[in-house]
Amino acid sequence: MTIDIKTILSSQLPIDNSLKNNTKKLPIDAVDKVADELVATYKNPSFRRWYCGVIYEFGFAQVSEWRERSKEGREPAKLFSKYVKDTRLYKSRRI
Repeated sequence: MTIDIKTILSSQLPIDNSLKNNTKKLPIDAVDKVADELVATYKNPSFRRWYCGVIYEFGFAQVSEWRERSKEGREPAKLFSKYVKDTRLYKSRRI
């Protein structure tokens, strides 16, 4: 069974304060597929677990945006990680 990105993005839950814990209900097979794509793209299988956590925390749409934006950098894997870390830092300061 294959899942295309359109299906993944259409299943994205809206994120607001009342639903922020519902992102844990993302389809596991879709999360695995996106995590596997990230591992293949960035060639770092030891980060697969971290990618899954990022997908659960921020959702498919945000991860897809970071992935597209990081293609423009000299080291896309490091740029992707920087986007995640900067967003986490920003979130922690807002709360």
